[in-house]
Amino acid sequence: MLVSQKARTENRVMIFENLPELMKPEAVAEVLGVSVKTIYDWRYRQKLRGVPEGLFLKFNRLLYLRTEVLRQWIASQNPSLQE
Repeated sequence: MLVSQKARTENRVMIFENLPELMKPEAVAEVLGVSVKTIYDWRYRQKLRGVPEGLFLKFNRLLYLRTEVLRQWIASQNPSLQE
């Protein structure tokens, strides 16, 4: 079954719709369908993995990810998701 460009655009928007500005690694892992270990790997191997510098924020010893930076990074890695 072929998926139209409009359907792909709608799916792209739905992934990041109604998400908070900051998210915990566990929530990001669930949204993206990756393991929490992958998220922490991005954090500790940022330069090696090409992860944007502003993606992570540590606050009160807790790690958070900036949703807008994550969206831009994912879109830059997938041309079909770019606007």
